[in-house]
This record gives sequence, C-alpha cells and structure tokens, in this order.
Amino acid sequence: MYHRFSQSPKPGCVSQQRFREQVAYIKKFYQPMTLQALVECLFEKRQVPRNAIVITVDDGYRDFYNVAWPILKELDVPATLFATTGFIDGALWLWPDKITWLMAQLSGPNPGFRFGDFSMDAGEVNKHPRKAWQRIINHLLSVPDPEKHEFIDALATAWGIQIPVTAPDEYAACSWSELADMQNHGIEIGGHTVTHPTLGQVSRDQALAEIQGCMSMLAERLPQGPSSFCYPNGMPSDFSAELMALVEEAGFHCAVAAFADKAAMNYRYALRRHSGGEGWFQFYKAVSGVEYLGNLLRGRQAEHLKL
Repeated sequence: MYHRFSQSPKPGCVSQQRFREQVAYIKKFYQPMTLQALVECLFEKRQVPRNAIVITVDDGYRDFYNVAWPILKELDVPATLFATTGFIDGALWLWPDKITWLMAQLSGPNPGFRFGDFSMDAGEVNKHPRKAWQRIINHLLSVPDPEKHEFIDALATAWGIQIPVTAPDEYAACSWSELADMQNHGIEIGGHTVTHPTLGQVSRDQALAEIQGCMSMLAERLPQGPSSFCYPNGMPSDFSAELMALVEEAGFHCAVAAFADKAAMNYRYALRRHSGGEGWFQFYKAVSGVEYLGNLLRGRQAEHLKL
C-alpha cells in the first residue's frame, strides 16, 4: 500500500530511486498482478500464482503518474490505483492536504483556536508541527463529515488564510486522460469514493452517494468492467458490514482496508493490506509475509469485523 511519490527523498513520500528498487525486487522474487486478477483467483476458484503480490496506491495524486508509473511501465509490472473521482475531476482537493497547506502558510506563531471540543494553544503549531498536524487529523477523523469541513474553514479564518478552490501543484491529482493512459498499459483503476470522506462518519445516504457516485463516474470516464474499491482511511472504524454490502451492491468486485491482521485476504469486501514506504524494513516484512505471520500467531483481528 502506497500513497505519495517524489523525485528525491521527502517526508511522507516514496522516492523515485527507492520505488524503482522495490519494484525491481518484487519483479525478481514475486508474481505481481492487479487486485482484480488476484481476487478472481481467490474467490472464483482459480489457481493463485505462487508468490502473488499486488501493488496498490491510494488517492490518485499526479505524482503517481509522474514518478511511479514510468517505473512500473518500464519494468512491466502491473498495479492497482484507487482514484477519488471528485479529486480527479478537479472539484476538490483532499482535506488532509488542506491542513498541511494551512500550516505551511503560517508566517508567525499560530493564534489560539477553538472549535467545539477541540482547542489549540497559540504557538503550538510552531513548537510541535508534526504533533499538532497529527492531533488535528485524528480529531477530524473522529467527527461527522460536515463538521470536518466546517472545522477546516474555521481554522483558515482564524489564521487569516484563504484556501484555494483548486489544489496547489504539490497536491494535484491525475487527470482522466492520464488515468486512461495508465489503464491502457496495465494499471487497474479502482474507486476511492467521490470526495474522500471517512465513511464511518457519514449517513447511509451520503455513503451510498459516495460509493455509487464513484462507480458511476469510473464507468462513464474509464469503461473497464469490474472495478475494485478502497475505503478512505481504511481503519476498522471506517467501514462495516453495511458499508461492505453497499460497495458490493454498487458493482465493485472487491474492496480493501488499510491495515493488516490475521484475516488477510479472507473477506472479499474487507481485504487487508500491508504498508509500503521508503524504509526497507517494513517493505521486507510486508512482501515476505513475516508481518502476516506475526499477526496470525498473535491472533490479531479487528474485533467488529469478525464476520
């Protein structure tokens, strides 16, 4: 599971050189395939290739097209990209990026801020920026989706900063034509909702609109048959049996979470994933199965997802 990429090492991204090394390693020792191909093997009684592995990438940032995809294309390695369709359409930019961007615009100590149960001391961002960012993100993941956007607008107002309507280049998405180009060369394009809400924090009607709207836009812009789905944030509290049923009813042929436990690939609409990144240690743990074996031996599984 990957998210962002960069030409040179950069916090929160996988660098071009490191990704090339990891993809080359995967090609040498494993059988890379799209998620759709693996799911067909797992759940439609086909032979699963030995050492099968899937490279997945979330969100649909343009840095995937500019940095990661040329490597995958050169080495002839497939992957699955989950696109937030409203982001691709240019109608929005992803809310965590707005927090990062707002913090970067501060020219002096941040004013104090209070919104509902959340409060931030003056100067807190300047003293502990990473900790402050994580505290804001954790809070916004726990509140209803409308409140999250109200919070971000209020924070911008309190700091005297106007948020651009479209994403700055650093946070820009792929275009539909770029997605089509990649799809034509072995990249599976899956769905990641329309606006990237935490689905556990929205009403059933909004969840339905996010899931079905995403599928409709993919079907219209990238006709390709069955498509995979990825739950935004993807932690145990971010989806449920009801949401899994909505994803299936919308026509997605499988769905992935963003954590790993002993359930692994047992549930078609709650497939677990292992984190990738710049570090070799986590990469080796993930691709070798050591992380999965550890979860299995410890019996770790998200409690409410024991279906």
